[in-house]
Amino acid sequence: MTRAAILVEQNWNAVPGGTARATNRLIDALAAHTDVSVVGVHGRHRNPPQLSLPAGIDTAMVPLPGRVLAETWSRVGFPPLDRWVDADLVHAPAYVLPPTKRPLIATVHDLAFVHHPEWFTPNGVAYLNRFLDRARDSDAAIIVPSGATAEDCVSRGIASDRVSVIPWGIDVEAAAEHDIERVRRLYALPDSFVLFVGTVEPRKNLHTLAEAMATLSDVDLVVVGPPGWGDIEVAGATLLGEVPAVDIEPLMAAASVLAYPSHFEGFGLPVLEAMAQGTPVVTTKGTAPAEIAAGGGLAVDTRSVSALAGALRALMSDAAQRSELGAAGRIRAGEFLWQETARRTADVYEAVQ
Repeated sequence: MTRAAILVEQNWNAVPGGTARATNRLIDALAAHTDVSVVGVHGRHRNPPQLSLPAGIDTAMVPLPGRVLAETWSRVGFPPLDRWVDADLVHAPAYVLPPTKRPLIATVHDLAFVHHPEWFTPNGVAYLNRFLDRARDSDAAIIVPSGATAEDCVSRGIASDRVSVIPWGIDVEAAAEHDIERVRRLYALPDSFVLFVGTVEPRKNLHTLAEAMATLSDVDLVVVGPPGWGDIEVAGATLLGEVPAVDIEPLMAAASVLAYPSHFEGFGLPVLEAMAQGTPVVTTKGTAPAEIAAGGGLAVDTRSVSALAGALRALMSDAAQRSELGAAGRIRAGEFLWQETARRTADVYEAVQ
């Protein structure tokens, strides 16, 4: 059996985000894989993680504060991970490569920081570019969640034969009707509404979404997700903030449409989550979420208020089209399963040993 050390330090981030959520789900799926066992690696912390670690996971602590550990790994490649972790390989899913003599796998979710450094802090851009340089110059196997990110990695000098496209997965089970009714009451939701799910930050293009929604009469916008960086206002929206994970699927099912107008994503998990619930999506053409949606929604130029508003208006006014796209989305979502993500990840683990 392969023993994989997977970094889980990102679960302590102030906003763990999709990277931590996806890594948790991968670890859960790997737990059902008979050929792989996992140990989660993190630094020293006084407080529990912002996002709970997967149930039952073995852990190993490197005795440095988590933030210090990530910075020293990023800047000077020290201390070596092997001193504290007994594993056959190391998987780094969150933009830092630990020093190790064992086979190394890195997940690159996206290279938004290369294309749009203005969406990040200067320190964040420097940190992420150090990761990219180290990943390119190492012999690490690279896992990416979409073809768009694979193309980006190759264009930045990473050999294509080192890159494996392994999409994230989804649970395709429909939310129970009683759960849908529960979240409607809990959050005082209207009968029909447009939903956004994600971190509230500049790259998500929420200002254009708010402007588009302002042109739709009697249609509510509900925004779910924690605040990221930047002073982002979403005028006229109902802001629910971060909600328990158990509420995400019923919220997706309750919505009439998911709007995901992000400028740039490596994958776009909310799009897949919505399609699994039969909820059509409106997203940004030419992006990874549009690649994923593929028939489960509409992809438009979301830089344009009129284009985004037109797509939302068309779906909100046409129940038959929503039903048709929702059905197609369910079929498409069925192609993305966490069990398959785990199987293909295990194949990469086997190949690097």
